[in-house]
Amino acid sequence: MMGIFENMRKPKGKLGNFQLRSMNKEHTPVALWGLKHLDIQPEDLILDIGCGGGININRMAKNAKKVYGVDYSIESVKLSREVNDDYIKQGKVEVLEGNVACLPFEDNTFDIITAFETVYFWPEIEKSFNEVKRILKPGGIFLIVLESNGSDNLIMKIFEKLINMTAYNDRQLNKYLHNNDYSEIIVYLRDAKNKQEIVKSNGETKRIADDYGHFSFSDRFVEWMSVVARK
Repeated sequence: MMGIFENMRKPKGKLGNFQLRSMNKEHTPVALWGLKHLDIQPEDLILDIGCGGGININRMAKNAKKVYGVDYSIESVKLSREVNDDYIKQGKVEVLEGNVACLPFEDNTFDIITAFETVYFWPEIEKSFNEVKRILKPGGIFLIVLESNGSDNLIMKIFEKLINMTAYNDRQLNKYLHNNDYSEIIVYLRDAKNKQEIVKSNGETKRIADDYGHFSFSDRFVEWMSVVARK
């Protein structure tokens, strides 16, 4: 059982392939909600860090000039390439093996960088956020999407014990981004029960209507979070 949970961090082999395919489906609702907070343009170069099973690369490639994916799991790289085979042949997608601590790209390369359900596992998260900033273009966007706002609920407390991970809350992420001089940091929290989004920006909090209709099992236990930060 422990091997299953360890494999969630860095998928390997047949079990890893199965888990990645499952996550492509299970994380779809929160990923699509997170993508609502992006305005992808036809000339945008995008990087998806911790690309997992590659489904979000596929979604973004429909509108972007080119999408790169990077993951430190070779199993993730293989499946992401399989899922995006058509776009790879068109030159619209490229997937590489790599680590967020030292990303294989030049400074000021990307218009948008995304991280879906992955910063839980990043080493030295403030340094990782600085590495992300390095390869963002001036004015570029960093989008973080998570299925939980911290570990204040039972489900995430259990996962933190079973897996080597950290469930950050919005205050922590805001602090780490602010410490790396990101600007225009906006936090979106989903209040599914009341069909609203809680929006936090510049020390202010407001609620806006949210008619997003996709739900997952996790909705009952956790509060989805998207963070949008500009370089």
